[in-house]
Amino acid sequence: MVNFIYMNKLIVTAIALPIVFAASAGPAFAVSTPDFGSCLNPKVAVSQVNTGNNHGVVNKGTYAGTDSIYRLSDANVMQCLCPDNGSGIQTNWYKVSKLSSTDISVLKSEGWIEVTTGASWGLEDTKYLAKNIDYTCKGTQAVSATKPIALAKTGNTVAIVGLFLMGLLSLTTGLLLKKSK
Repeated sequence: MVNFIYMNKLIVTAIALPIVFAASAGPAFAVSTPDFGSCLNPKVAVSQVNTGNNHGVVNKGTYAGTDSIYRLSDANVMQCLCPDNGSGIQTNWYKVSKLSSTDISVLKSEGWIEVTTGASWGLEDTKYLAKNIDYTCKGTQAVSATKPIALAKTGNTVAIVGLFLMGLLSLTTGLLLKKSK
């Protein structure tokens, strides 16, 4: 009788814990950003190429080298600076005039830099967020020094929890059948 009560408690616990964990896991609040692509393999044709000694990068200073500008949709811009030393800097310029202040705060917490007007950077006279990404632009092979911007959402949580519960139920049933023999 004691083993049966113990087994019932074990079964209830084994079923309840995954449900509690699954119910408490909520979505992460993130702001999606446009796909800027990569300076290593741009998705659009270059709009402008500048060479010389005075290429500005937000929060980093000025550099000598080649600066390639790619105009993307919605007035977003990808700036690819390849200095003479080969330590490239990709700057993603995200036009954020339609974003809420909460969304802008989330992006700033993820490393984006607020630029009150893009006019001084050759962009529209509106608010932008800029993000610098280091990459190698000269040498035998260009290599990005960044991680993926976002991970793919797989949506397998329900399937995983379901399989886990079925396994526990099968194990418990097997143990009960063994005890009853």
